Amino acid sequence: MKVIFVRHGKAAPYCEDDAGRDLTEFGRLQAQQTAEYLTEHYQLDLIIASPYNRADQTAKILLSQALALGQNPSFLSLSSITPDDDPVIAIDDLEYAVRTKLGEDLTGKCVAVVCHMPIVASIVAKLENLSPASFELAEARVLQMSVLAQGLATIQDTFIPDQPQ
Repeated sequence: MKVIFVRHGKAAPYCEDDAGRDLTEFGRLQAQQTAEYLTEHYQLDLIIASPYNRADQTAKILLSQALALGQNPSFLSLSSITPDDDPVIAIDDLEYAVRTKLGEDLTGKCVAVVCHMPIVASIVAKLENLSPASFELAEARVLQMSVLAQGLATIQDTFIPDQPQ
């Protein structure tokens, strides 16, 4: 199974309502670049997004691109992958969501998870059994693993779209 972790695109400045921050126009362009790369190289079966606006918007750009290319991924929102959530709980919740949507045989399946820093780096670090490494805006890292569990993943691919100057 491949699990692609994506950080959301550039969002509006920090404010009191962190969950309500939307993507900027540049962030939408970044999300589109990442979506084009991912859908050109991978057949998505499931897209999981944080419920925060900027991650949800990034994930829906990915979903729209996948649908335009004839892919038909399922889509769901997961409340435990917001910026300050516990990565261990997030991994358990992701594993449960993936098995619930895709079944027990995950051979050949491809899942995209769209969330935030710092949790995206923490999840990937735990899956790889490495130290956390920061994600650029709208960066995607493709991990190969037999099951979604700590220490069992290896990075197969990375894509970084245009970044702000």
